[in-house]
Amino acid sequence: MRRNSLPCTGIHAVPSGPIEFPELVYSFVICDEKVVMIDGGVANSIMDVSFLDKLDYLVITHLHIDHIGLIPDIVSTYKPKILVYEGFKKYLENPDKINKTARQILGELVDIYGEVKPINGDILEVKGGEEIKIGKDTMKIFYTPGHAKHHISVMIGDVLYTGDSAGGRYNGIPFPTTPPPLDLEKYISSLEFQISLKPRVVGLSHGGFTSSSHLLEHLEQIKNNEHVDIDLGGTQGEILRRHLEINYKGLEEARSKAVGNKGLSQKP
Repeated sequence: MRRNSLPCTGIHAVPSGPIEFPELVYSFVICDEKVVMIDGGVANSIMDVSFLDKLDYLVITHLHIDHIGLIPDIVSTYKPKILVYEGFKKYLENPDKINKTARQILGELVDIYGEVKPINGDILEVKGGEEIKIGKDTMKIFYTPGHAKHHISVMIGDVLYTGDSAGGRYNGIPFPTTPPPLDLEKYISSLEFQISLKPRVVGLSHGGFTSSSHLLEHLEQIKNNEHVDIDLGGTQGEILRRHLEINYKGLEEARSKAVGNKGLSQKP
């Protein structure tokens, strides 16, 4: 990676997926007096952040391989402060468990994304509720579990960056980001909480910037157990199809578990 000599401006949705499907994952860059990046894409990404002259904060919404793979290179170049949910710093420094779990859930997709290498640097643990002044705006950290028990979201100004806590969107169609193991009750609760924040724009890790109406649309989709089929065609379509299979499996398992627990609770 190389630095730009000029300061960056504005906000950016930067494709950070694999070369076969760069737009599968987005990282976001917010340029203020302090520069913030949210998530770090896959290890085999061709993400271009050469417009950056510096990077002050790198926020990790959660520790899945499609969000943290390129972070070792980013840290080596820019040396930002890394924000991660409390108790999970150790998994960045030794990502063996992250890679093993990814292989179990994603299977061959791991070979497309690449495994995560150890991440070392100035790692700060957060728990949600933190507010960090970055210049004109303030970065607010929110705890949004469900997709993962360590998931956080970020709001800067009136833009909410949801990671995988609020689904994704391609071709104007929302879809769930719910691989197993999923806590469906917390996923829905986090989604409802983020709706209450009333953002103007939402940054989806799988879809980029979209209207805040996506949040309610996705909530209704989850509550009504709606399944979607998004045909992108070619290799990209196949990768997305595989992800949807995994995500619907997570939903089905979570719903079955909820029904089982309800049945147990009703026994005399």
